Amino acid sequence: MAAQQELFSVGSEHVWQRRFYDFNVWTARKRIEKLRYMHRNPVVRGLAQEPEQWPWSSYWSYALGEEGAVRIDQCSEAKMKIATPAA
Repeated sequence: MAAQQELFSVGSEHVWQRRFYDFNVWTARKRIEKLRYMHRNPVVRGLAQEPEQWPWSSYWSYALGEEGAVRIDQCSEAKMKIATPAA
């Protein structure tokens, strides 16, 4: 019973620290900003000298159009399908 109470109490904790938050990326400008941040982060942290040197990066796909270790879905745009209600 105590284990179940612990499990259910986890839902009240926050996933992100206070200074971090999630949000939707709606514009191309913001998308590019976030991709640049992700690709430059290993360089800033001293893990690689250039973004293309980091093996677990999507840089290869976005910048060079080549498949790397991280595969990216290349959808032109998301399309929502709405089912027709049954008569």
